[in-house]
Amino acid sequence: GNLDKALTFFEDETELFEALYASYPQNVGFKNGLAISYSKLGSTHASLGNLDKALTFFEEYNELRESLYASYPQNVGFKNGLAISYYKLGQISKKRKEPLKAKSHYQQAEQHWIELADAFPAYVEFSRNLGIVRRVIEEL
Repeated sequence: GNLDKALTFFEDETELFEALYASYPQNVGFKNGLAISYSKLGSTHASLGNLDKALTFFEEYNELRESLYASYPQNVGFKNGLAISYYKLGQISKKRKEPLKAKSHYQQAEQHWIELADAFPAYVEFSRNLGIVRRVIEEL
């Protein structure tokens, strides 16, 4: 419930992952951890109303997710993470009153969740997320 305190912890976490990833760029865990840290910072800044900062962190998150997925296309978690990163970019674009950008990001998330839902029909989260993003696209 204390966003300022959470922000401080997430900033500290991010600094650690940035240092670890800089020292060991071949370590996928450090790269993934850094991506998650950027996502946490983006979400916290969005909750605080700092949309420009949130966008910056979500763009960093997306860039790392793109790279992770490109390197490990068979990794379902990385593909889902990529879909989530596009969804978060869509949310921020929508809040910034940029409906065309929002729709484009949401459509990219939708495409990944279509593929995941088709490949893993028993995994309910993918179908649920697909339904959510489709409703958001319709509202735009």
